[in-house]
Amino acid sequence: MENSKNERMQSRLPNHRFEPLVEAQLELVWKWRNSDRVRKNMHDLNLIAWQDHLNWFSTLKSDVSRHFFIMWQNDRPIGILNFSKLDTSAPEWGCYLGETDVWPGSGIILELAALDYASHNPIFTHLDAQVLSFNNAANKLHQVFEYERIKSVPAGQRDGQSFDILHYRYPLDLWSQKRDKVLAKLPKNIKLVAASIQFVN
Repeated sequence: MENSKNERMQSRLPNHRFEPLVEAQLELVWKWRNSDRVRKNMHDLNLIAWQDHLNWFSTLKSDVSRHFFIMWQNDRPIGILNFSKLDTSAPEWGCYLGETDVWPGSGIILELAALDYASHNPIFTHLDAQVLSFNNAANKLHQVFEYERIKSVPAGQRDGQSFDILHYRYPLDLWSQKRDKVLAKLPKNIKLVAASIQFVN
């Protein structure tokens, strides 16, 4: 009975897949990245010129140390998951939701996807992240997932207030042990949705 109930619930929940960014999506990502809502939580507040965006993508295509994924919710692109320093044992990740009218657990799915992706590569020992200190939602989510905060670096001022860059690290050998524990803290439908996360390379 419980399995049947879960199957019915899962059939109503969105699927998520992560596909490498392609040229056809460049304009969409450019608009996302330049939106006030996304820029306010970035290290660099400056607007990105279209040509600079094209140059960035040209460099990205030949850079094996970085992967840049589009997050698809069902058949709709809604956000970004990116990895850098993939040529080291401790890659770094970042993300953002480009769209606002999305399934309520979408940000949590990004966190899960990042750890799942990194932990499946035996070369990686840790997963790193940086978050601005005033980004309360992201910092709280890292705490729920039990990241270790390893340092705080003063970064300047925004809107007259000083802020720091908070550096986080996750030992990937612990993720397989902690994954169920973390999911147990979250709404039940998150666990069901997590089962359908896919990466397409």
